[in-house]
Amino acid sequence: MNKVGRPKVKANRTPLLKIGLFILLSAAVSPLFAAAQNTEQQKAEFIQLVKAGQLDQAYQLAEALEMELAGDPDFDMAYGRIALHVGQNDRAVFALERVVAEKPQWQQARFTLAQAYYKTKNYPAALRQLDQLEKQPQADLVEPVSKLRSAAEWEQTKLKGHQRHKIRYGFGHDDNVNSGTAEDRVFIPSLGEIDVFPQSQASSDNFHQLGYSFDGRWQQDQRYAWLADAQLGATKFNQLSEFDRETLAVRAGFEADYQQYSYSMRAYSRPLRLDGQLYRNDWGGQISGKYQMNALNSVGLQWVSGRSDNRIDDRLNLTLHALSASWERKGSRWINQANISVSNERSRLESADYNSRVVSSLSYSTIWLASASHILIARAELQDISHKAPHPLFRVVRDEALFSFTGSWIWQYSASFGTELRCSYTNKNSPVTLYEYDRTECVLGASYAF
Repeated sequence: MNKVGRPKVKANRTPLLKIGLFILLSAAVSPLFAAAQNTEQQKAEFIQLVKAGQLDQAYQLAEALEMELAGDPDFDMAYGRIALHVGQNDRAVFALERVVAEKPQWQQARFTLAQAYYKTKNYPAALRQLDQLEKQPQADLVEPVSKLRSAAEWEQTKLKGHQRHKIRYGFGHDDNVNSGTAEDRVFIPSLGEIDVFPQSQASSDNFHQLGYSFDGRWQQDQRYAWLADAQLGATKFNQLSEFDRETLAVRAGFEADYQQYSYSMRAYSRPLRLDGQLYRNDWGGQISGKYQMNALNSVGLQWVSGRSDNRIDDRLNLTLHALSASWERKGSRWINQANISVSNERSRLESADYNSRVVSSLSYSTIWLASASHILIARAELQDISHKAPHPLFRVVRDEALFSFTGSWIWQYSASFGTELRCSYTNKNSPVTLYEYDRTECVLGASYAF
């Protein structure tokens, strides 16, 4: 009897086991099904953000979806493009490499990957992708591929470093060689009106200039480079030989270039000789940083600390600290730059504190590539100059303003030879007549680069 009853008990348990297994499977599958639905909703939202041009939000959502959708060529392609737009170039490379691995014949994906390699400064990898495209390029990619190849080859050449030289000669006219006043008499509180010495009055003359410049870059790897540049110039006046001058400006340092930002540190020295003897030497160091906001715009910051040692008059020995901020926009034919700076120039002699001053300046420049051989350049600057103490002779604190404008036309006959016409105008206003002046200078010159 017991043996007959046992099978019936087993048979009754089978439906219960099936129900239990169904419940367990349902509990396991339901979250997966819900997650899949949620992923599809997020994917649809991602597509809508892309279509609406809300790329920052689209990129944030794509980051959340990457774990689920990585390997989907359409998603990876969109993700890679958006990552490039928002400056996440490394992430773009990873996504686009997955696309090309999955669909090697998708030429637009391969070209976008080449762009990503270019932006991460991996120029050999970019050129390898372009080699593949140039075998049988689709019609709409022929010109973009050619332009990207030229840019990549140029940047790769820069990584090898360069040493460039230029010599130049010019002649011109300066209507106020010594930045002298146009007035014949000035008022001094303790003396009244007196005649201005001839040496302090505006004097004009023609001149000749000869110059040499060097620009060197020694690339250590894709990121770091040693830098050095120098400009040597000599100006000789036809009659006012006491204002003949020789100038030298030398800088040396290094640069670190990351994808969106770079910084550099340099030491500088700028000696000046007047009438055959050393008049002054400015020297010090500078730290510069630059951030590339997007393909067109960048901003920069610079700090300079240094000294000005005057060999003729100790009262003109200064210690300088300056901070400047800049903005630059580069287009295909235009470059616009704006700069604002504040410098504190302090006399190292307490008795000459009247030479201590704070100089605030605002400048704007624009460069227009009118054609392949013609370049127009314009620059305007406004300075506010506030001295710390009253002048001992004139008994006033000098709050001065200086405006300058420079325009240049460069005619580049070839990569090596060019000519330039440059004119500049400077106007300075001061409560002390002796320090006011207008000055106009024009130079016509030629240069040869090698």
